[in-house]
Order: sequence, then C-alpha cells, then structure tokens
Amino acid sequence: MKRNTLIVVAALATLALPAVAGEVPTTPKSIVKAYDALADTILATRSAELNFVKALLDGHLHAAKTSMKNGNYEAAAGFMALFANEGDNNIGGVRKKLLEGGHHFNADGEEAGIFEDGYVVVTREAKAGMLEASKELRLAEDEEGRMAAWKKFAEVAKPLLMGKKAMAEGEMS
Repeated sequence: MKRNTLIVVAALATLALPAVAGEVPTTPKSIVKAYDALADTILATRSAELNFVKALLDGHLHAAKTSMKNGNYEAAAGFMALFANEGDNNIGGVRKKLLEGGHHFNADGEEAGIFEDGYVVVTREAKAGMLEASKELRLAEDEEGRMAAWKKFAEVAKPLLMGKKAMAEGEMS
C-alpha cells in the first residue's frame, strides 16, 4: 500500500507543472493508473471481507454438523446461533470497529431493514429463522424434533453460503 501511496503523491506533484502551450489539460496517466490501482485494492478488500465472513460461517456450519453427528446437541445449537449472529461478541467488536470507521458492507440493506448493522451475509429474516431453529434444537426431547430443528436451520443457512449459480443448481449438501 505504501508504494501506491508514493505513486499517488508523485503523480499529484506533476499537477503543479505548467501546461505546455496549446495542450488540453488532462489528468496525468500516472495519476489515473495509481487511482485505478487504488480502486482495485478497495474492491478486493470488499471481496476479501465477503470471503472471510463466508469462511467463518462455513466453519460454524461444519462445527454444528459435527456436533449433531456426535449427539452434542447443546454445542450444535450454540454453533447454529454463532452462524445466525455472524460470529460471537469478539467478531461483533470487529464489526463495530468497521462501522465506526464508516464501513457498511450492506449500507442499502441496513437502511431498508434487511441487514443488521455491519452484517455481511446473514439477513435479519435468516437470523431470526436460524435462532428459532437453535432454540428448537435446545428444547427438542427426541430425535425427530432435533432433526426437524436441524433441517429448519440448514434450509436457511446453506443457501447463504452458496453462489448464485450453485443455488440455481441446488448444490451443497
């Protein structure tokens, strides 16, 4: 990032140079190139955040699934809740830091009430459904009830991790 900053500073310094008589003033190509590189960096950071949150959620999904298979339903319900909340309070602290810095991944969705502040993947509606499924798992008294709660959770959680193409093809077990 320091290299790009130096390029921008050097390019901006060229703006102070007097224009050659008869030339149409334009932004120097070096500045355009540096700004384009900065734009690529900004957009890559957004993509990296999305990929990070999906990896976090995938980890919670895997842990919940493993806990279910091992009969540890309390742990499974806890991992389901972590998925629904896009992490625990520690991740929430990072999300708060981003928000305080002016970064809202889903600003339009937040304004429309679709996403909670700072959430990247999980919508309010999905969160409510998954938390309800987690609660149902905790309260289930038999295998049928536990499996119904898991199915309810998985039907909401799995599509959040899938790309549009995969969703259309019904992938991901």
